[in-house]
Amino acid sequence: MPATELGPPSGIHPDATFQTTDPEEAEAAVASRYQVSTRLVLPSQAQPEFHLNLTEAKFASSMVGVLSFGSAARVVTDATSGFHINLTLQGRATGAANGGEAQAAVAGEGLVYEPGTVTNAYWFRGCRVLTLFLSQWAIEHQLESLLGHSLRGPLRPEAKAEANGLARALVPAVQLALMHLDRGTAPTALVQRHVEALVVNSFLLTHRHRYSDELDRPGPTSPRSAIERAAHLLEERPEHPWTTVTLASEVHLSVRALQDGFKRHYDTPPMTYLRGVRLRGAHAALVAASPGETTVQEVALRHGILHPGRFSIAYRKEYGETPSATMSRPVS
Repeated sequence: MPATELGPPSGIHPDATFQTTDPEEAEAAVASRYQVSTRLVLPSQAQPEFHLNLTEAKFASSMVGVLSFGSAARVVTDATSGFHINLTLQGRATGAANGGEAQAAVAGEGLVYEPGTVTNAYWFRGCRVLTLFLSQWAIEHQLESLLGHSLRGPLRPEAKAEANGLARALVPAVQLALMHLDRGTAPTALVQRHVEALVVNSFLLTHRHRYSDELDRPGPTSPRSAIERAAHLLEERPEHPWTTVTLASEVHLSVRALQDGFKRHYDTPPMTYLRGVRLRGAHAALVAASPGETTVQEVALRHGILHPGRFSIAYRKEYGETPSATMSRPVS
């Protein structure tokens, strides 16, 4: 993403889930939601215009939010308990880790803090930030699955997330998490685990850290039978919340071997293959459906499609009409 102002992730309700003009309430809210002791310091001239807006969504052991203070604000924390990622959506922020030199992040850029980091951030007036708390367990468990062995030491992620990198990778998964706010009900445990895995994978495979080179290294050649079993699983259970890690584990391959095998045998990554399976299955179900007996959303969910907007766009591109148009035609 270019270093320009980003629009809000789609699906976010315009009303924040928590709002206050009281700095003490704001401090307590941020501390409780992001699992870290927090101190909020406001410049004297900022007091009258201070207004915390926080839109949040929890998924499994992690959390995503869109946060703004209205005014300029300094946010100081004790040692963090998990991985904290702050991607600037609008305006400008700076942050320093463990007393080090402050780094700036304009729209599209972000700052990454690993567990145990004492942070000192300054958010300029008008700054709005997409905040991610990823539990240490979720990150390390997923990384060990990707690598196929136990970790030799801490992750050590780079402190700065540049534009066009992490932000571009994370936004689709974050949008998926936040769109559930519009539905008025919490996502199921299965959906929560699926979204968390998508966000964690995006972070581990996109942002540079101690194990990035190992993840990028080509894996051993995978037998065709294992790749065919993986493809069969996707065809047989498209509604399952597959990730590259869970699919590789199911057929006893490394993630790299699975990716390389799908590239050789099907000329596409495994998750792209899965999207095609889901789209074809949804199309067949819509063709066979009688108007009034089901809805497009129900058909999509039955095939593991959680993002209705992207489904509609991909469907129209593939079949030349909207899903609802297909379903409204009489069954021949």
